[in-house]
Amino acid sequence: MSLLHKLKSLFAVEEVQQPALKENYKDFEIIADPVETDGQYRINGLIKKGEHEHIFIRADLLPSREACEQETLRKARVMIDQQGDRLFNPQ
Repeated sequence: MSLLHKLKSLFAVEEVQQPALKENYKDFEIIADPVETDGQYRINGLIKKGEHEHIFIRADLLPSREACEQETLRKARVMIDQQGDRLFNPQ
């Protein structure tokens, strides 16, 4: 291992993946897992009920992971309220 490589590894910042935020709403499980994009966070989530899953990604970008998690949960609750089990039916 070269000296330069050793120095780089000493000062490298290791990114730690934060666990996804989960919430139960009505009979659904919502998992908010924002995606970092150019220093902001994109809405990305999963809605589950039993063996059914619905993945959703939105164009919205928010400045912090926490704000994005909360907005992801809010949007998922709205989808559940509006569509319920129809979320899992292919169109």
